[in-house]
Amino acid sequence: MTCIIKEHDGDAKVQTGMGGMKKAFGIVLLVIVIGAAGFAALTWPWPKLAFNAAFGPPPGSPPDITALREPIEKVPGDYRPLPVGSRPDLDFSEAIAINEKYDGYSLMIWQGNEVIFEKYFAGGGPDTRAESASMHKSVMSTLMGAAIADGLVGSLDDPIGKYIPEWKDDPRGKITIHNVLNMATGLAPLSTEGGVLSANSRFSQGLFMRAMTLDRALITEPGTVFDYRNQNSQLGGMIIEAATKRRYADYLSEKIWKPIGAKDAYVWLDKAGGMPRTASTLMARTEDWMRIGILLKDGGQFEGRQVVPAEWVEKMIGPSTPNPNYGLQVWRASPYVKQRWYNAAKQGAFVPAAEEWVDPDIFFFDGFGGQRVYVSRAENLVIVRQGKARPDWDDSALPNAVIRVLRAAKPAL
Repeated sequence: MTCIIKEHDGDAKVQTGMGGMKKAFGIVLLVIVIGAAGFAALTWPWPKLAFNAAFGPPPGSPPDITALREPIEKVPGDYRPLPVGSRPDLDFSEAIAINEKYDGYSLMIWQGNEVIFEKYFAGGGPDTRAESASMHKSVMSTLMGAAIADGLVGSLDDPIGKYIPEWKDDPRGKITIHNVLNMATGLAPLSTEGGVLSANSRFSQGLFMRAMTLDRALITEPGTVFDYRNQNSQLGGMIIEAATKRRYADYLSEKIWKPIGAKDAYVWLDKAGGMPRTASTLMARTEDWMRIGILLKDGGQFEGRQVVPAEWVEKMIGPSTPNPNYGLQVWRASPYVKQRWYNAAKQGAFVPAAEEWVDPDIFFFDGFGGQRVYVSRAENLVIVRQGKARPDWDDSALPNAVIRVLRAAKPAL
């Protein structure tokens, strides 16, 4: 009897241990389910896409991101191929190596009146629409110039309360369009507390974008402190839609995309029929980013047609008082800094430039992690490169490598 009792005691202990393990596993599983349900509830109706926005696309995703962004809206184009030349005398091996070092998808170079180099990497191709990130900001600013030229937006000095009804009688309504475009609104940043469920993360995921854009306190005098924030550029898009009384994508198509001969592009909406992100994620081909660079290089002209006023382009690329390295949603190489910060406090992310710029008057579009359109008027040159987001991207390395090759050869100006 004693042996039998001991055996039963042992069984009881094993069963108790297994029961404890099952209970612990059940608790962990419950936490995971509740967490997933909470994330889905807070990010509805696009939890999968919000997850991609928060954590990045799944491993092995192709360079083209149109399938990973939903809902999207077409920006119709009117395609005309760019002229392509042949310059076998030019050795761009250093530029290619730099692009490959930083996981590039594409590299295109324009000088004079033609494309002189075009190459794709790591699954990229001529029709790939890769993540452009904040390069969209420069396009939004260009479109603002068209709206001003059309008389739909008064001027840079207009208070934004004129276009944002929620702020009509609010002190924030006195912020000017100029303050919005040169990133000196004086508005507080969105909170990053809570990780992927923070206000800043949910804005990036496209959730409650209008409410979050407007739910920011005024903490400094507008026009005095440079503070680069996506919500400022979102205000720019909201102003354009309010002033034109049109869909942003339609107005962009008519005023810029079709006149420059681009293929269809896409903007990412916060919901079906909703507001587009105008701070990021304009899904366009490398060749079409080249067209925007050519447009600004040539003072707002494309193929002899004045698409946006030359005076507006000069304002875009000129220095601003809060930050001489920044114009109106466009970055400037001058004055040279080894570390380019995104706010006056020099906190958070920065972009290095290990050596001084060969052409100090370059201006450029900056998309996170090395998405770039570089423009050198002195060299009659535009460079476009896109790739995986690399926070260690060096700003001056690629344009310097290209310009050195061009200056060593007979210039094609």
